[in-house]
Amino acid sequence: MLKNNAKSLPKAKTSKVDLSTKFSIIFVTTVVLMILAILVGFILYKAVPVFSEFSFFKFLFSGEWKPGRDGEAGASYGLGKIILSTLVMLFITLLFSIPLTIFSSLFITEYLKNKTKKFVVTVIQLLAGIPSVVFGLFALDQIGPIFVAMGAPSSGNMMTASFTLAFMALPTMITLSINAIEAVPEGHRYASLGLGMTKEKTTFGVVLVSAMPKIITAIITGVARIIGETMAVILIAGNSSKGLNTDDGFFGFIFSSIRTLAGTIGLEMLENHGNIHESALYAIGMVLFFIVIIINLLIIAIGNINKKKSKSIKKVKHKKVKIKQNEYEYDSYNLNILVQTYTEKRFGKKAESAILNFFMISSTAIIVAFTSWILLTVTIKGIGGFDPGAFVEIEGQRSGIFALIFTTVLLVLATIIFAIPLALTVAIYLAEYAHKDSKFAKIIRFAINVLASTPSIVFGVFGLSLFVVAMGIPMSVFAASLTMTMVILPSMITAFEDSITSVPQLYKEAAYGMGMTRTGVLFKVIIPNATKGLVTGTILAVARIIGESAPVYLTLGTSVRMPTEGFFSSGATLTTQIYMMASEGNDPHTLGVAYQIALVTIFLVLGLNFLSKYIGVKLNPIHKKVPFKVKIKAFISIFTWTNIEKAYKKTKKDTISIYKKWSSLFNFKKMKIHFKNAKTRNNVIKTIKEEAKNNSKKDIKINVKEKED
Repeated sequence: MLKNNAKSLPKAKTSKVDLSTKFSIIFVTTVVLMILAILVGFILYKAVPVFSEFSFFKFLFSGEWKPGRDGEAGASYGLGKIILSTLVMLFITLLFSIPLTIFSSLFITEYLKNKTKKFVVTVIQLLAGIPSVVFGLFALDQIGPIFVAMGAPSSGNMMTASFTLAFMALPTMITLSINAIEAVPEGHRYASLGLGMTKEKTTFGVVLVSAMPKIITAIITGVARIIGETMAVILIAGNSSKGLNTDDGFFGFIFSSIRTLAGTIGLEMLENHGNIHESALYAIGMVLFFIVIIINLLIIAIGNINKKKSKSIKKVKHKKVKIKQNEYEYDSYNLNILVQTYTEKRFGKKAESAILNFFMISSTAIIVAFTSWILLTVTIKGIGGFDPGAFVEIEGQRSGIFALIFTTVLLVLATIIFAIPLALTVAIYLAEYAHKDSKFAKIIRFAINVLASTPSIVFGVFGLSLFVVAMGIPMSVFAASLTMTMVILPSMITAFEDSITSVPQLYKEAAYGMGMTRTGVLFKVIIPNATKGLVTGTILAVARIIGESAPVYLTLGTSVRMPTEGFFSSGATLTTQIYMMASEGNDPHTLGVAYQIALVTIFLVLGLNFLSKYIGVKLNPIHKKVPFKVKIKAFISIFTWTNIEKAYKKTKKDTISIYKKWSSLFNFKKMKIHFKNAKTRNNVIKTIKEEAKNNSKKDIKINVKEKED
């Protein structure tokens, strides 16, 4: 196999154009890396002033967060309670998300057939496409009141935030877990089943254990998403800096009004009281950034451990092991009893399989039900509270939804104009010019991974300070687009690199064999054949831009107005307006308009996600065009009487088989026989152990006598 780097390709003549192209690509890559380094350095620089007033340990572990003006008595900046609240919320979120991730991922990969699997995966992708502020609006309106009925003082509390964040993190965790489980070799499954293990025992005892290191990586990636979420948490967590409520018992504790690290930045950055307060908020961003670095180092460490294990398994040499024969010979009668009674022990296996099946099916059903709940709620409330006048003018604002759409489109265009050249240049360098073992390439990849999981509010704070405050650019589409470029760059670079490396090596070799220069191969062979991945990555980045709210909120503004000044217009996007309306209160008309905007946003984001898939299928050379008439006939044929009758019979048959399976578990005659056999078996095992013990005592006495003699 040829490696995907320059050394594996036939040597071509290096022209001046090739050299200039190479140095241009390296130069742009270096500039991008420097921009990312400036981001980190700027945040560290801005965080320094607070440590001149408060020590680092006092800042981290003191429990009082009382911002004040510079020099004001009583002002305190301690993150102890906020960090503790964030960690407890994270723990409760993982209690929800980890079991759902493991059970649903195993069920999707190991039990579902192609069509059903495709449907469930599509549902999970729909859940991933819902913007975070829509989650916040839905949780505030639907989930919060459920906890209020259970005794919570308000809709905004730790349980509402934890429950909602669990489902926000699930798509990332499940997608990565599915990839990990599918990577387990089929031989592991066949070997386990061949030894007589049940399907469920194989799934949990072999497949899950083999995929566990990568599943842990998926969970850690989800942790980064949970810790970094900002706008949704501000809406539903309560935002009290007093910390956890430990005075009102268990329910008072879990329904505490809390504030998270990222939420504190989003709440106070635009209304800080002075340099020290602003510096403290930057210090929180620094803490979040270090947490993300630790998370990525953990992922790398787990990956290295997994690689070392696989290498050590390959290097193990078969050594001859002398097997000592057991001096004790088992009685044939006892062995026959053990074999007969153990082969009849099926109740435990059936019960175990039934319990595991129940958890897997129910976990998958919960995810599908939650996705249906949120999408149906947004659709029904968005259509039910439809106000045509809101498209022209929202009550209390200058303009309406059309202005929000235009501002969002301008933001998308400006961001893509900046992001595509930078992302494509870095991706070309990593895929075609960088050596896999070079330190420079490793640094770039690590930086990309860190920034991909960095909370978007950190980018927003950086954009506000650098572009708006330091450079004097007004809060506008232009300033927001520069900020959003940094937000989407890591994911775009990764997507573009994958598409470039997927171009077959033979294409490049053939082009070099025909005498093409390296630049010619790049622009005439590699990029045209990577178009599918490039377009898909761009569309997914556009969906990310539409769904983001935290960086846009800090650099674009919140007033609803038509972007008459073009790229230098301030205003609000669809997501920032949803946040503003949801934070205003529970006014029915306001929530109705918010749901209307949420419906438009979801249609845009999900439409772009499906467009990326459609383009991917269309650009696939294997794709065959199916006539429209054939598609219509195939769709209509589903609803013919014959197919309906077949579906009914199959459902009836499956229902009867499930009933028989469950009823067999509670057959009291069989249970009586099983208990009787278990008693006999235990007695035999007890007898064997006693005989073995007596024989060992005799052997010890004989050895002692021999030594004395």
